[in-house]
Amino acid sequence: MTKNVSDSVTAAIFAGGDSLRFGSPKANAIIDGEEFVVHIARAVRSSGIERVLMIGGSRLDAARWNLEFVADETSGAGPFAALLSALHACSTRLLLTLPCDVPWIDSETCIALSDVSPDFDVRVASTSTPQWLCSAWTKDSLTHLEQSFASGERAIHRAILGLRVEYLQLAQDRLRNINTPNDLKL
Repeated sequence: MTKNVSDSVTAAIFAGGDSLRFGSPKANAIIDGEEFVVHIARAVRSSGIERVLMIGGSRLDAARWNLEFVADETSGAGPFAALLSALHACSTRLLLTLPCDVPWIDSETCIALSDVSPDFDVRVASTSTPQWLCSAWTKDSLTHLEQSFASGERAIHRAILGLRVEYLQLAQDRLRNINTPNDLKL
């Protein structure tokens, strides 16, 4: 990136949701002796991003992890509503979003995702398929997304129709997702 990342990017870690398949909040799951969100926040901060939001989850956990807590504006409405909550709280040109279940993400991936060309509205990580929650959104995309949400859309992959989307191809292991406790054993 040509600009100082901390001046142009805010990060948001999505920690809401019921974690039904996992059985407990994924944000608090432990790997290498630390909770998932601690690993993610470290990677984000190592990439040069200073402002890190936690969308949903526990306000107490956010404070304990030195993250700025942002409540879901539309509770129970899924990741698209969390994205809107994060964009509303974002004061920089770009918002990097990450789910709380990718604890092995690294700073290089955060930097690469945050390198959104001015020709695009969003940069989405893609492994075998697009990973919509591992993405970087321009603040300019907010109006389009708000209109899509207001019209009843709840899926991010459909809400982006009309936005200029760039895909960043990554190896599967860069975004290893944990959905069940058994996924930790692999």
